Amino acid sequence: MPKVKAGGIQLNYAVKGDGPPMVLSHGFQNCGAFAFRPVIDRLAERFTVYAWDKRGHGDSDKPKGPYSIQTFADDLLGFLDALRLDKVDLLGHSMGGRTATVFGVGHSARLKRLMLVSSSCGAPKGAYRQHFQELYDLARAEGMEAVFEHPEFRSLIPKNMLSGETGEEYRKSFLRNTPQTYSDTAEALFTMPDLSDKLHRIAVPTWVCYGADDPGPMAYSEAYRKNIPDCTLCLLKGSGHFPIWDSTESFLSELLKFLDSHPVK
Repeated sequence: MPKVKAGGIQLNYAVKGDGPPMVLSHGFQNCGAFAFRPVIDRLAERFTVYAWDKRGHGDSDKPKGPYSIQTFADDLLGFLDALRLDKVDLLGHSMGGRTATVFGVGHSARLKRLMLVSSSCGAPKGAYRQHFQELYDLARAEGMEAVFEHPEFRSLIPKNMLSGETGEEYRKSFLRNTPQTYSDTAEALFTMPDLSDKLHRIAVPTWVCYGADDPGPMAYSEAYRKNIPDCTLCLLKGSGHFPIWDSTESFLSELLKFLDSHPVK
């Protein structure tokens, strides 16, 4: 896969399709090509899709932290500049949605439309924070394989990501991460500021999608809906934190409906 230099490091990415650019921003301890695998081919029928790996993830460089969500957003800006992508559609999942939120607040002029999936505009709270804290402690004490096998980690992962050849590929991809990159990235989540009062700076049509069974991130849904001037909120019944995987057809249907109803001028 190709790489570009941005922020002083090499960022890996996959690219597919022929059309206007759409950038995909993956979540915590995942990578671009795998995180969006169920939808990349369909999106590539309309767009040139760029699925990048954040620093500390996938096949991108893994410099020692600290990391922040702002760091990831700065890397994204460097990624767009390196590829000479002026304005893009941006789709982010989970921590990739946090990154896309920060990017939208700071660089709305570089976007055509913004799509946020299972995203939050602030640090995890309550039980959701405890989920990350428990796995953060485990990674530092016992390593990445212990995290991957732990019920707390697996509780959010759809069965089709963990079974068969796909599950083995996910395992290998996950174990490319290290306790250091895991803890550095967890710190990025824990230190994310609440951006609720800055969301009005996102000046492009925005789609915010949640699985109905994903209460942690969904706590921020009203902040997005109330504060982004042009915001469409989508709730997928029967879906959890990974609607791209556990409700693929419903997810694509609603996403394409949003894109069709908000054509780029």
